[in-house]
Amino acid sequence: MATQYTEYPVTPVPRMFSWTGIFAGTFLFLAIEATFGILGVAIFTSATNPNAANPVGPGISAGVGIWMVVLSIIALYFAGKLAGRLTGANTRNMGMYAGLVTFGMCIFTAALISALTLGSTVSGTNGIEAVNPVRLADILTTGGYWLFIALVLAMFSAAMGGIHGAQRGLLVTSTTTRTAPEERRAA
Repeated sequence: MATQYTEYPVTPVPRMFSWTGIFAGTFLFLAIEATFGILGVAIFTSATNPNAANPVGPGISAGVGIWMVVLSIIALYFAGKLAGRLTGANTRNMGMYAGLVTFGMCIFTAALISALTLGSTVSGTNGIEAVNPVRLADILTTGGYWLFIALVLAMFSAAMGGIHGAQRGLLVTSTTTRTAPEERRAA
């Protein structure tokens, strides 16, 4: 006589965090940001007039700023989603945390790359000290506001991507019929 057993799924021990997903999300962010950032710079650079007294108009600077904000939001959404998926986040909160840690890694990496690039560019004799202090203050103030808006929106986007990347565990049970060990020996 066959005995019916119900098999319950083995619940895996939840991983608290996986840096593999965070690094994958960071590299995805860098790839999207570099690829489409270069596209945006090429589009807005083609709108310049090199024969004019001021070849780069104010509209081009604003256009590049808006492009970079939108691009950061999109890139960090997908980076957070990938990180939430690859870290094995099984709740919305864990996915959000994976997205936020990915955001932090992306900002750190972008700041490091920018500092290394600017450090080698400005180290010459006609570096940052040749800029008018009033113009420098204007650039830093405007750029600071753009950067703050971009970072807040990108942080929100990375958190939402991590939430959407979190895997919802499916609870599947199956019923199988097996022969009990005592019945096998008797047969």
